Amino acid sequence: MTAVFIVLGVLAALLVLLFAVCGVIFKQLVWQNPFPTPKWFAKFIAGAGAPDNYAHDMETARKALDALPIETVWLHAPDGAKLCGHVLVPKKPNGKLVLACHGARSSGLGEFCQSAPFYYENGYTLVMPDHRGCGESDGKYMGYGTHESKDTFLWVNYSKARFPDCAIFLLGVSMGGATVLMMSNHADDPAIHGIIADCPYTSAWDEFSYQIHTSFHLPDFPVLHICDLYCRIFCGYRFRDASPLDAVRCAKKPVLFIHGEKDDYVPTFMQGTLYDACPTKKERLVVPGAVHARSYYTAPALYQKTITEFMEQYAGEKV
Repeated sequence: MTAVFIVLGVLAALLVLLFAVCGVIFKQLVWQNPFPTPKWFAKFIAGAGAPDNYAHDMETARKALDALPIETVWLHAPDGAKLCGHVLVPKKPNGKLVLACHGARSSGLGEFCQSAPFYYENGYTLVMPDHRGCGESDGKYMGYGTHESKDTFLWVNYSKARFPDCAIFLLGVSMGGATVLMMSNHADDPAIHGIIADCPYTSAWDEFSYQIHTSFHLPDFPVLHICDLYCRIFCGYRFRDASPLDAVRCAKKPVLFIHGEKDDYVPTFMQGTLYDACPTKKERLVVPGAVHARSYYTAPALYQKTITEFMEQYAGEKV
């Protein structure tokens, strides 16, 4: 009998330990302020690396933004949350507005600091929201496109009211790419002319599952299921709810899909899955040599040419 109690005690301790470990993983995945991660641990995460000098170059680009006339704007969501965004109005507007959505744990200015001068100099009005749980906006956690897609429609309304003559294009990178694709099935507004999705995942569940398998060679069960349970309890959504793939199957606007050829964080094959599912007019660009969310950094001229042609093609169309 004593042996049974010992075994049950050990099993109970292991179960508590498992849920505690999953709690830490959940916090790292979703919560605004994760635990500090040792640099050596990042080596285990597939695709987590960046090009040489990337951090330095982006910091230089971020500082250079101070020379541009960037405005800080605040919106109030229906639930009372304060949402911060930054707006860059060109001297000679070209009639096109880019509503740019950043990736996880980034910000509008942080994500688009390198590309912002291109939009400004070429006449694009640029609106860069900070998603909840990121940047200066309210929020304790990220939704991987669930609440971000809803909030971004508030920025669409803001853009329409302030710049009524502009053709709006939704642009997103990584989680931002997922966000704009999750808007695609509700993008009935004629002010929205197209969507540019840079390195989005098919769903948050798929992305986390891929990392568990690729980086740690573990099965989904039980870790991913427990983390998903935490997400449902504390954040009110499931990882499978964050599904650009489900949304893009009913897309209503033209979509340009962009992905890095060497993206091993959100693997490039996900672009093919999303592209094939999209029923509207669509284009795709795979940037040679680019890793995750570094397509603009790796090939700015190619990136600029591709998105310019896409926006020129659809800016004047009623779609």
